Amino acid sequence: MLDLDHRHMTPPSLALVDQRPTPAGDSVALWHLRVAQPNIAHIPPAVVHSFEHFLIYLMAEEQGPVIAAAPMGCQTGYYILAVNLGDFDGMAAILAEALLRITKATAVPCATTKECGWAENHSLSGAKDLAAWLLLHRDTWARVTTDASDD
Repeated sequence: MLDLDHRHMTPPSLALVDQRPTPAGDSVALWHLRVAQPNIAHIPPAVVHSFEHFLIYLMAEEQGPVIAAAPMGCQTGYYILAVNLGDFDGMAAILAEALLRITKATAVPCATTKECGWAENHSLSGAKDLAAWLLLHRDTWARVTTDASDD
């Protein structure tokens, strides 16, 4: 697993942090989408929640390679799980398409009291702003600092 020194990373970044084989011969990939600077900033809870709904809804639809997306507990990014998708360009393309669709959205998916456990805690505008910001900084997604020194 990729060991990132949280003191020396600069978001936004998209990094493959682990890959594991399945008994069937597939590979499960764990990606980190880091959005906020660890220990300096965080994503507001309503934006974390809405953005999670969008990622799950848009990236995992139609039985594509993405099977799950979940917020990091520190509120600085997201975990994305995919099957047989360990290449950066492939994941970046799927993410970019989802982000573009978020910027055009008129509602947060599955955000009703029937579908969501905290339906009043959403921010469509916050999710759209975050998606637009990530797209604007797409050229930095592959830049990941792995300095794990003890300084």
